[in-house]
Amino acid sequence: MAAAAEVQGTLQALAARLAGEGHHMQAIKAYTALLGLSLPPADEAGARLRLSALLLEHAANGVPEAKQHLQKAEMLVAGLPGQALLKCEVLAALGRAHKFLGETAFQRQCYAKGLQLCTAAAGGAAGASSSSRRGLAEWGVYFHLHSAESFTLERQPHRAAEHAARGRELAAAAGLAEQQLLCVLFQLQLVMLTWERQAFEQLAPAAVEALQQLEQAPGAGGAGGAALLKLHLTVLQVLMAIRQGNFQELAPADANPPPIVAELEGQLEALPREQLPYCWLPRPCLGALVQLLAATILKPGGKVKPAQLHISRGLSLVDEQLSALGLPPDAGEAALDHVSLYDARAALVLRLHLLEARQQLHLLCSDFAAARHDAAQSAALLQRFPGLLGHLRPCVHLQAGLYAQAVGDHGAALAHFERAGASSDAHLRAAGRCLAALAALAQDAPGAVGRARELLGDLAVAGGGGEGELGYVERALANVAGGLVALAAPDASADETADAKQRLSKGLKLAHGRLQNHQLVSQVLLFMAPLQVGAADSQGALAMVSSSFTLAKGAGDLAAQVAGLSMMQQLYHHARAADKAAQNFNYLGRKQEELSARIQEAEAAAAQHAAVLGWDL
Repeated sequence: MAAAAEVQGTLQALAARLAGEGHHMQAIKAYTALLGLSLPPADEAGARLRLSALLLEHAANGVPEAKQHLQKAEMLVAGLPGQALLKCEVLAALGRAHKFLGETAFQRQCYAKGLQLCTAAAGGAAGASSSSRRGLAEWGVYFHLHSAESFTLERQPHRAAEHAARGRELAAAAGLAEQQLLCVLFQLQLVMLTWERQAFEQLAPAAVEALQQLEQAPGAGGAGGAALLKLHLTVLQVLMAIRQGNFQELAPADANPPPIVAELEGQLEALPREQLPYCWLPRPCLGALVQLLAATILKPGGKVKPAQLHISRGLSLVDEQLSALGLPPDAGEAALDHVSLYDARAALVLRLHLLEARQQLHLLCSDFAAARHDAAQSAALLQRFPGLLGHLRPCVHLQAGLYAQAVGDHGAALAHFERAGASSDAHLRAAGRCLAALAALAQDAPGAVGRARELLGDLAVAGGGGEGELGYVERALANVAGGLVALAAPDASADETADAKQRLSKGLKLAHGRLQNHQLVSQVLLFMAPLQVGAADSQGALAMVSSSFTLAKGAGDLAAQVAGLSMMQQLYHHARAADKAAQNFNYLGRKQEELSARIQEAEAAAAQHAAVLGWDL
């Protein structure tokens, strides 16, 4: 008996040491050998629990075997008196295995058993130690949060919200500051599924207060937990601000770089170097997300080079994560196993959004060939991972449409924008419809105005009321598109023309004051300049065109520069300023040649050019 116990102890120590040193396959062999002995039920369950963790993380196709060990462990601990914490650990691991196998019903069954166990054990824990009571509460919050995650993935947000709220209540009652904040963050993420601003603003103060309490209580969850929770909250706040179009607050005109960019990068740097305290995103994906947010904040103000640098860093981090998962550059979904699927999805979604942001920057500075390549990469990525990225198909249509519009193929642009306008996302749907209406006007064909009106629908009314509570970006687009469609109507009345001017003015005010979007300001100024000429204010028109040109030149937007110079030419002729007209004419010619050369460069790769224009149509 003593010899058997000695062998058991030796194998246990060996397996633990091998696992700790990173020799995972040898540790799996040691635990397998240990299980060949006759072990007490608790020891056998513990060995199977540790072996399953190694199989889940490090063995190819190890999930089914891990599940078998965990099911055996569950049966072993079920007959043991007490051992509530061990039972919770086994149920949590078994739920994870079911999750990786897509067995959602069994996964939730494990979490339900865990919650029942925590409730029953807590009811009889009057004489238990404080650490045991705290452990039971921590497991209860865990099971609530993972149940909420499961219901979220199954598109049952109301059930998810119930579990998140109950987890938050349990954490608060047990004095678990870190877990309480984590539950509030989950509630915020649920709100962001529908981007309900008011609900977000009601919850956010509770998250801020919980974070402050956590930071002021040394040792409450550890500095690493507080650092990750702080970054998590900041990212959610920035995402909501971007979605609403609050660039006036994110990127004040007098701040370069914006303070929030430095804040995000500082919080990322403050994360502990060791394993993160809870699983939100893999560390490289966290970095990539911060870089994407920084680029998104910088882009509207025309800060192209700094934004491009952030995008490059983000793409490198995403590639680092995909490489760590062992995913070859040309692999598809079939190459992903059950465990890597979740981390790969995060990295792939980020990669597509980074490509989308980079394409917008390339279009802004008139690098149409690079923009074409970005759109082609996005389409190829979606082709390789249709299951994981299928919900982003409208985003790729927007990329293809923006490229088509830039190179003058308004028919293809219209088709792509219409596809984007059919999105289930209200914000993306509104943007697609507005851009489709503008593409229809650009075709300048019979019936174009009627088609544009049809595409806009109720967005044509001032403010874009037909899509509910839109962000400032979509409201600006709706005002501009509605105004231009009204002005383009040959039978527009004086009242309709006046209303159109008012919409353009609203769009300009939003673009300049709220969005800080130089490109949109530049374009709206060009749209409004002819109205000043019609009001016998040629000087006002010239000032608008000059401002538009300055913004376009700063960003390298050749199309806007050519449009501005063309309008200047008309204004100089109208003012009979022959010298200025002659000088401007030569400059306009050079810019037109430069723009034409950029478009020709993009069209030179004929196969890729045609593939992007015709993608998924």
